[in-house]
Amino acid sequence: MKYLYEKDKDKKMTLYCFSPTVMILTFITEICLAIYAFIKSREKKSDLVIVLTLVFLALFQLAEYQICDGSNLILWSRIGFVAITFLPVLGIYLITKLNKKSYLFHFGIIVSIIFAFIFIFMPNSLENASCTGNYIIFDVNSAIMKFYGYYYFGFLLLGIWESIKGIKNEENKEKVKTAFKWFIIGYLSFILPLTIVYIIIPATRVAVESIMCGFAVIFAFILTFKIAPIYYENVKCEWKQ
Repeated sequence: MKYLYEKDKDKKMTLYCFSPTVMILTFITEICLAIYAFIKSREKKSDLVIVLTLVFLALFQLAEYQICDGSNLILWSRIGFVAITFLPVLGIYLITKLNKKSYLFHFGIIVSIIFAFIFIFMPNSLENASCTGNYIIFDVNSAIMKFYGYYYFGFLLLGIWESIKGIKNEENKEKVKTAFKWFIIGYLSFILPLTIVYIIIPATRVAVESIMCGFAVIFAFILTFKIAPIYYENVKCEWKQ
């Protein structure tokens, strides 16, 4: 594999925790969690949104690994970005299902589909990607990235806000309120580390997507073992055998 390693001549702080080895291990971990979630969702006759969320998280890690391997940078960049584009709206779906509201999801899915089409079909939306040996730097059209950032972090914050509302809603069961608490913890598990890294290590500011999804493996565990059991108990669907 061809990796681009930069020597830290000025002894500046550098983050060494998202190497290609970690990327592939994270991919395997999240795929295993997705398989486990799939089995549980079948048992509980619930939908597959949690499974889909875990698969998209894993797909981004695989895309990063393939980029570091030198495999079709643009193709894997597009695959990775499309995968993470749907993550905030899938989170909103889970939260609004527990809150028995869906208006945010309907709006979010439209926006996410628009961005997915942009990343797939617009030639200059993603121009390049480079592997630093530690994280991926994506060369995204600046105008698109500006609006994408508003969408992405906006819906993450909306997810936290809706979770807080769910906790305060006296009509919700205590278990459902617990799920909302875990949603907040899960979101903060990657938002706060990303913010800290962003502030103290300026060099990482060009790799927000890569670093955030690296920390998101914590959320994957929270989603699988803390949120999913409560979700399966409260959200049912008809499985076709």
